[in-house]
Amino acid sequence: MLLLQSLRRYLLLIFQLLVSTVTGRRHPVAGLLMLLAFPLFLAWQLLHWLGLLLDEILYRGYRDLPVERPVFIVGPPRSGTTHLHQVLSLDEQYTTFSTWECLFGLSVSARRLCLGLAAVDRAVGRPLARLSGWLGRRLFAGMDDVHPLSLAAPEEDFLALMPLAACFLLAVPFPDADWLWRTARCDDELWPAERQRLMQYYRSCIQKHLYVHGKDKVFLSKNASFAGTGEALLQTFPDAVLLICTRDPLSVVPSQLSSLAPARGLCGYPDPDRAFRGQMIDLLRHYYLHLADTLERHPDRCALLHNHRLRDALAE
Repeated sequence: MLLLQSLRRYLLLIFQLLVSTVTGRRHPVAGLLMLLAFPLFLAWQLLHWLGLLLDEILYRGYRDLPVERPVFIVGPPRSGTTHLHQVLSLDEQYTTFSTWECLFGLSVSARRLCLGLAAVDRAVGRPLARLSGWLGRRLFAGMDDVHPLSLAAPEEDFLALMPLAACFLLAVPFPDADWLWRTARCDDELWPAERQRLMQYYRSCIQKHLYVHGKDKVFLSKNASFAGTGEALLQTFPDAVLLICTRDPLSVVPSQLSSLAPARGLCGYPDPDRAFRGQMIDLLRHYYLHLADTLERHPDRCALLHNHRLRDALAE
């Protein structure tokens, strides 16, 4: 069901891409380049689905793994979630998604394949590791001021939702995909059956991660786009805790909008794009209010961490 739903959504994205390009909302050159690249992107997602299918044949044991005491770092974007995630991931009791796993190893099958190739690469002098490091420095250098990227670094596992076409990152190139904005407000706007399917899929992704990295580890997650998903997380994982980062919205809103502007430009949208800015400001407002409600309802399972305290009193 999820596979068919994702294929329908990706077909809708292609249609929206065509409409926005033909009507002039998107720069025609950017639209054409995205149309040419879309088949490759879709093939990439289908490879994820192939790996997930192989898991049901080769590694069904992942289903029996409990997800005990997971820790979810949430909060509005630009509020210190990345910093806290990187610090806590240094603690050996935790295990968390790395960038390469989000991009290439969502399934146990793909992880085992990548880890096997890495072992062979180390045995012959690490030529692939050096090449990937060089490519990473070239491709991700411009992101350092916005969100530092490295294939081996801890990363947001909302990328695990990409095969479902439910990763909110897609809202940057495809702002007309209404289901992305609804998913960002998961607790309030998804139907119970939709929410349950999404959380069951996400739980299975965590189980696959623990299957590879050890069931004795505590799973650590960081997702700014899960700021509207706190209730679903606490219901799906009854012993989970939320670490809620926060920061003055007068700093968060302009910082988030400016950080998205370069990506929006690459996708062919003008800056400023008042409609998109309005959507983002409404979403950020929802994040703040919803997180406040979640904290009030579950004070024993949530901790509020102010950005200035993470900066000035991290050890404490």
